[in-house]
Amino acid sequence: MTSTILKTEKENVRIALLPIDELRPHEKGSPLYLELLRQEILRDGMLKYPIITDEQTRVILDGMHRWLVLKSLGYSLIPTILVNASENMEIRVGRRRIHQYAIGSVEGINLEKVVRAGLSGRLMKPRSTRHFFPFSKFQQINYPLHLLEKGPPEDVSEYLAEMTKRECGLAIKEWLEEMSEELEFLAKRKDEVEREMSEFLNRIRNLDCDVLTSWRS
Repeated sequence: MTSTILKTEKENVRIALLPIDELRPHEKGSPLYLELLRQEILRDGMLKYPIITDEQTRVILDGMHRWLVLKSLGYSLIPTILVNASENMEIRVGRRRIHQYAIGSVEGINLEKVVRAGLSGRLMKPRSTRHFFPFSKFQQINYPLHLLEKGPPEDVSEYLAEMTKRECGLAIKEWLEEMSEELEFLAKRKDEVEREMSEFLNRIRNLDCDVLTSWRS
């Protein structure tokens, strides 16, 4: 089945409507996060953001749980940003949110490993990868669910990790720690840049006016 193009962004982001069964996950889903997202999507009656998929292999890079929610509810189509993972060197992979600020790849994880997991069906653990793109993945589309061709609900348990109540609690704690880690990093960087700006302004104020005049001329 051919894809239907929904929108083309200025930054060369192509959003298409794809058959949900054409796509391949690369990691297991979290039952906890699946339920949180399912309730939100049903309450909104729409999908706010598209998922992101490798155009060549149809392996899902971002939005695994959105894919699972729609599949479990019986929808047959899903809005998808298509990227060429094999050629786009700006796509990076990490294990935590803060890795988006690192230079280079994080040891032990890369796009090839992610794609292999999706193609082989040997799925990674839930939320074990974070993908960082040269564009914002928050391309808000607010796509109504009734346009996604609903059929009977599907059993997606084969794609879910088994988690106890305690493990769900630990997962919540870990997600909050990741966000706190990123906020602390950004706050520190903000302080550093503000200090650098202040020092630069002081240098300008103390600069000899004759020097400034000679530069302008």
